[in-house]
Amino acid sequence: MAAVQTRTFPTPVITSRQLKGSLPRVEIDENVDCSAVASSCIARLEKLQQSDLTDDALWRDCLSITGNQRTFSSSTSILAAWNELMPKCKPRNFRLVPYSAQFFRLGPQPAWIVAAFQFETDGDQAAECSGSLNMVPDGSGGYKIWVFSTMMEALKNDSNSGNPDTFPDPTFAPATRLEDGGEIDCIVVGGGMAGLCVAGRLHALRVPYVVVERNASVGDNWTKRYDSIHLHLSNSYSEMPFQRVYADKPYNLGSKELAEGMQKYVDMHNIQVWLSSSMDQARWEEETKSWNVVVSRQGQPKKLKAKHLVMAIGGGLDVPKYPEYPNRDEFQGTVIHSVDWKNADAFAGKKGIIIGAANSAFDIAQNMVDSNLSEITLVQRSITHVMSSTVLYPIQDALYNPQCDLGMSDRMTLVPPYAVGRLMIMAGAGALQALEPNRYDYLKEAGFRFHQSPDLFANPVEKFGGHLLDHGSVSIIKTGKIKIKSGILPTSYTPTGLLFDDATETPADVIVLATGFRNNLRRSVASIIGDETADKLDDFFGLDAEGEIRGFAKPIGHPGIWYFGGGTAHARFVSRFLALQIAADVGGRPFDAYMDTP
Repeated sequence: MAAVQTRTFPTPVITSRQLKGSLPRVEIDENVDCSAVASSCIARLEKLQQSDLTDDALWRDCLSITGNQRTFSSSTSILAAWNELMPKCKPRNFRLVPYSAQFFRLGPQPAWIVAAFQFETDGDQAAECSGSLNMVPDGSGGYKIWVFSTMMEALKNDSNSGNPDTFPDPTFAPATRLEDGGEIDCIVVGGGMAGLCVAGRLHALRVPYVVVERNASVGDNWTKRYDSIHLHLSNSYSEMPFQRVYADKPYNLGSKELAEGMQKYVDMHNIQVWLSSSMDQARWEEETKSWNVVVSRQGQPKKLKAKHLVMAIGGGLDVPKYPEYPNRDEFQGTVIHSVDWKNADAFAGKKGIIIGAANSAFDIAQNMVDSNLSEITLVQRSITHVMSSTVLYPIQDALYNPQCDLGMSDRMTLVPPYAVGRLMIMAGAGALQALEPNRYDYLKEAGFRFHQSPDLFANPVEKFGGHLLDHGSVSIIKTGKIKIKSGILPTSYTPTGLLFDDATETPADVIVLATGFRNNLRRSVASIIGDETADKLDDFFGLDAEGEIRGFAKPIGHPGIWYFGGGTAHARFVSRFLALQIAADVGGRPFDAYMDTP
């Protein structure tokens, strides 16, 4: 049996708790020469042996060796995969990055030695690559590799356009002359942050592309949402590729600031976007290995051919979920999903119900309080994972801040195996939470059900949301202006509100459904490519058995089609891997025809 097995789709999911991996419990001599230890361990990668690895070692690769995003656990599985792949990718010239070897301290004592290295591959896809090592004592005076990661940095080619971090040439304009019947290497469907990130990377690699965006303006996917919407993470964490566009914006970006930054990015790099446009249909043509596509550009149909489609249409967050309760037609007020909610101005002095208890629900609740609704009830259907900004922000801000190198921060946080990063975050979060054991006593008193697991990213990674990051919003419960109805479920509408399973009725003039989205990108994609083709594809998001996010910028079961989406930092960084795969497939192109000339 091959060590690197072929995947079958859809990929089964696991929970974060099922991941393999643990943090080391070792004593390290602080007088040891970290550079010497690192140089010795890096040299062993040329002819890796099982004895060079701890028994519970982890290896994560991003394109450089596996051509994919894969994680292998245990010295046995790592060595088998390494030996199987080496002859094909031909890695060589492993070398320590000067001054990168140092102790890593997780707490008061040194935990392990870390170092960065570089190498090259000369196989089927020649590339410049990088990696990192975590090393621990072996108990006999030497050191072993506990965790290492490898990633492709840039393609080696003759066009000097193989690095997706290269500042894009603003004169490159591949969509300018794309007319009916034309051909292009890639169509990115969706011009939100994820779509624009991968477009920028393709632009840097000089891969002809166009972004098809249904809205009339860049950033409308944010500005058309409710007025109080904002990112709950920092502006540094949420930057676009290449250079900062949010440096002068608030820490938590609102919809207006997000849209302005996205437009600035598009203008700065001449990102090729067709606005007020949609992809209506795509059908695969096996003979030419390309898609026959029908795009509506501002109401005018265009037939195009494309080698690749990137489906960045919201990660499955494009179809709202509506809970079904009987007698909807009897209710005399307004029922609206959060996707269509704007603000509470029209309901001042009236009664509101919010169904849901995560980030959007509390944003809307605060807006209702600010708009002076006379009565506000928040219906909590299941327990909520609450994480305080006093826990998350110190951890995140240490790496993502106005002074940091974002590329370096992304490599430190998003390349190593997720299982290890998760445990490190949990250790830090647990220590910070212990400093405020009574922080949420008032939630208990209000009857709000919650847990504070230090596994901060379980919900975003496994469920694409459903958590509550408290940066002050939860404190509105202290005011008494929000009533909590928890664990008591609606059973039907009444003419004046909602009836619940405890036989009580809550009156309302407006009911907002902050109940999330379908979260199945494959089904959304099916409406474009057809059910028969979509049935071959993987699902999107959730963890697979290796701890990798399913379908995220990787082959998904059919050539020439990719999913893309996710959180802000993920979209910024992982877009480089998606663009590299597309660039490697389409090969070199004569670019003169795609340049804007004065």
